[in-house]
Amino acid sequence: MWDALTTLLYLAVAVEFITETLRQGLPFLKRLPARWLAAVIGVLICYLTGRGLLAAAGEGFIRCPYADYLLTGLLISRGSGVMHDLINAFSGLGRRLLKRI
Repeated sequence: MWDALTTLLYLAVAVEFITETLRQGLPFLKRLPARWLAAVIGVLICYLTGRGLLAAAGEGFIRCPYADYLLTGLLISRGSGVMHDLINAFSGLGRRLLKRI
């Protein structure tokens, strides 16, 4: 179970990194909502790596791996937004603490 959650965390960080890098490097992608781009990247990463949360839950739990890739991709794409907010919160915390010292 912990291995599956760790994998999801790594994939969420990868989706966040790839999404932000693509949006900075390719100006036409800035017109797309970041959530859509992250969802596409998340599903694509799950498909290419063959990782899915439901498959990790147990053998025979899901019959269609593509549905697993879709659900897991959407989950990690939302997780990437959470990771982005968490990183921003911690970086802002560090700046506030340094100002008080």
